[in-house]
Amino acid sequence: MKLPRSALILLLASVSAMAHADTAALVQTALTSRQLALIEFGAETCSQCKRMKVVLDGITQRYQGRAQIVQVNVNRDRAVTRQFKIMVIPTLVFFDAKGREVERRYGDQDEVKVAQKLHELGAR
Repeated sequence: MKLPRSALILLLASVSAMAHADTAALVQTALTSRQLALIEFGAETCSQCKRMKVVLDGITQRYQGRAQIVQVNVNRDRAVTRQFKIMVIPTLVFFDAKGREVERRYGDQDEVKVAQKLHELGAR
């Protein structure tokens, strides 16, 4: 079955809105969790972001239950990206347990540096 162009556009817009709503909810949950939070803004087409995904997958496993890690795709989640005024990818934004931004880092980071910052903020 072939959908009319207008129906296809509406369907894609709905899927995009759902993706945004899910990401926005994840970000909100992370910031109100009373845990440290790290939000990474990147894109699937960015080579540095691909390296960061590997690092953050490891960090997510390592700090499970002690820190909230959220990865935001800047191409799909534009409203969240604008909300945080992201101009460069990858950008890592660290938050304390009260949901206050404490630091931003730009470019890819190695796992040791990210873990050191989370440890410095209190994730032990």
